[in-house]
Amino acid sequence: MARKHVISRHGKVILLEEVTEEGSLELARRFYREIGGADFFDRLCTAFYNLVIDDPLLGPMFTARSAEEHARRLKGHFERMYGTPDLTEGWNPAFIAAHIQYVISNQHRRRWLDLFRAAGEQIGAPEPRFSDFMSTMTNGSGAVTAASRGAAITRGLRLDREGNVIGERTARPPDGDGGDNADPEGTR
Repeated sequence: MARKHVISRHGKVILLEEVTEEGSLELARRFYREIGGADFFDRLCTAFYNLVIDDPLLGPMFTARSAEEHARRLKGHFERMYGTPDLTEGWNPAFIAAHIQYVISNQHRRRWLDLFRAAGEQIGAPEPRFSDFMSTMTNGSGAVTAASRGAAITRGLRLDREGNVIGERTARPPDGDGGDNADPEGTR
């Protein structure tokens, strides 16, 4: 059992609740029903990828498949996450693998979120549920962005604080320690 604490600005606990796994599953099911279920996610993902494919920043990252195929895959992800629900879907290995092949910068993340909001507006997404959803997407996209950057670093790329590629790490030394901890004096 986990505790969730929300602290006010004055240091007083204003919310303390017990959260069980079954309670979390029921909240996900209720959210899925209230936001509109499969039909909502179908319309949202279709509208979103129609915006993404034509976007000069994000579009080039999504050329391997059609907008329809991307929308179908993302809809399935959301249906597994909220409709089934599967609280581990956010860390599905295939989902992570699809994102770590790219370096997702802060600019990519902000545009992704902006286009998701615009897609929600286009389809008349219900409030306040859509704002709840966008809060989750803001948090989740931060984790996916971090995973993509970690993978980029392990591939030898150097990134600035905004997540933009600024170069490659120097060649790995023969002992294979990656260069970051190389012995400059050669005394190992």
